[in-house]
Amino acid sequence: MTKKRKLWPWAVVLILLIAGGAAAISRRPQGGPEKIDQSLVITVKPGDLIIDIVETGKVQPREKVEVKSKVAGQVEKVFVEEGERVKKGQPLLRLDPTDYRRDVARCEADMEQAKNGVEYAALILDRRKRGLAERGVAQVDVDVAENDVKVKRVQLQIAKVALDTAEDKLRYTSINAPMDGVVIQRGIQPGEVVTPGVQATFEGKPLLTVADLSTLVVKADFNQIDVARIALGQKVSLTLDALPGRAFTGKVTRVAPASIQPKDKQIEVFPIEATVEGDAAGVRPGMTADLRVHLDKKVNVISLPIEAVVKEKGKSYVTKVIGTIADGKAKTDKVEVKTGAKNDRELEILEGVSAGDRILVKPASSSDNEEKM
Repeated sequence: MTKKRKLWPWAVVLILLIAGGAAAISRRPQGGPEKIDQSLVITVKPGDLIIDIVETGKVQPREKVEVKSKVAGQVEKVFVEEGERVKKGQPLLRLDPTDYRRDVARCEADMEQAKNGVEYAALILDRRKRGLAERGVAQVDVDVAENDVKVKRVQLQIAKVALDTAEDKLRYTSINAPMDGVVIQRGIQPGEVVTPGVQATFEGKPLLTVADLSTLVVKADFNQIDVARIALGQKVSLTLDALPGRAFTGKVTRVAPASIQPKDKQIEVFPIEATVEGDAAGVRPGMTADLRVHLDKKVNVISLPIEAVVKEKGKSYVTKVIGTIADGKAKTDKVEVKTGAKNDRELEILEGVSAGDRILVKPASSSDNEEKM
């Protein structure tokens, strides 16, 4: 029993040595040299981190009017082509006015007949009033004549309204530009028949679309988390796939007060509108654009590409390159870091990495950079 008790201190010392050795091993760079693509190694440098949110939208004119007809008819002539600049009130197209001219002529005849009816009823009333004064006509005859005058005057008023309506319809056969702008779409040809109301043609196409291209906007839909950080007047930057290498600026000019649910989406979104400022040469309605809303700017901070940071079990890690790179190989160390703000490209590093450190962007694809359990 005595010898067994004397062994305990030596066992404790042995356990401590093993633990210390394991700790020392865990602090050393993991593994030996490994093959490294030097193009994926970056040197950490302090810099400014722009915090923004990005969404894809579409370029549209601030003002756009789909021209439709108030009356039905066959198109007699179209006076403009796509791309043509027009002034407010300028004739765009004309419908065949033949039937509407006939309606005006008929209403004018009805109007004249109604006037004659009022004049004759007034004459009869005047005669019966004189007869009543001479005791040759009964009071009831005068009352009937007075009522007939009232009826004839109402008929005259109805005829006048009908004539005004017919003249309006005749005037509507000439469709004019509702605003100064450019014809960006022409959906009608001479000989086609248009219908009034919501639809412009039997196919539901607008006859013409006129837009003011002097002011362009980008409209995009944001989720409820991002829209809470957007305010009127915030600066935005715009890039378009159709115009590579060029950047445009603008500002937020409209934030939807309530959400909507587009037909092609399963969630509700908040439409945002940003007006393009400065030179917008080459930008055309219908182009897609990445709308970047600037939220904040962190000055002189350490940041890394998002692809350089790997998440595992709620923690963030980077791969640090140790020593020199020889023959495309170097030792690496997996280091835990504490992260801060981020945008769609970079992530702020608060702890774990210092200026001058070399970090391996591994994996190079963000698809491998998802939370691992």
